[in-house]
Amino acid sequence: MMNTNKKNKSLISIIIFLLITNIAMLVFFVILNKPARAKMENVEQGRFSTSLQKDVGFTKEQFDEYQALRKAHFEKMRPLFNDLRNTKFQFYDLLHVAPVADSTVSESAGVIGEKQQQLDLQMFHYFESLRKICRQEQLPKFDTAVKQLIIRLTDKPGKSSHSH
Repeated sequence: MMNTNKKNKSLISIIIFLLITNIAMLVFFVILNKPARAKMENVEQGRFSTSLQKDVGFTKEQFDEYQALRKAHFEKMRPLFNDLRNTKFQFYDLLHVAPVADSTVSESAGVIGEKQQQLDLQMFHYFESLRKICRQEQLPKFDTAVKQLIIRLTDKPGKSSHSH
C-alpha cells in the first residue's frame, strides 16, 4: 500500500512537471513567438512557391491552379488550427482543476491527437491535389520540394537538417 502511494505521488509529480513545462512552451511558441512563426511560415510558403516555379517548372496555368488550391486549402485549415488551439487551451485549463483524474488528462490529450490527425490528413490531401497538377516529368522534383518543405517545417527553429 505504501509503495503504491509513493509510485502514485511520483507519477503525479512527473505529470505536473511535464504539464508545467508544456504550458511554458505553449506560452512561448503560441503567444510570445506568434509574429516570428507567422513570418517563418510566410518565408516557407514563399520558398515553396518559388520552388514550384523554378525547380519543378510549373507553367503559368499550373501555378494559377496551385494558387487557387492553396487559397482553398488555407480556408479549410484556419478553422482546424483554431479548433486545435482552443482544445489545447482547454487541456491546459485542467491544471486549474484539483484533483484531475489521469483518465481525464489522457482523454483530453487524445482529443488533441485526433485534431492534429485531422490537420495532417488535410495537409496530405492538399499535397496530393497539388501532385495531380504536375506533369509526369515534374513529379520527382515536386516530391523533393514537398519533402524539403516538411523537413523545414518540422525541424527545430534555426536548425537546418540535411540528413533526411
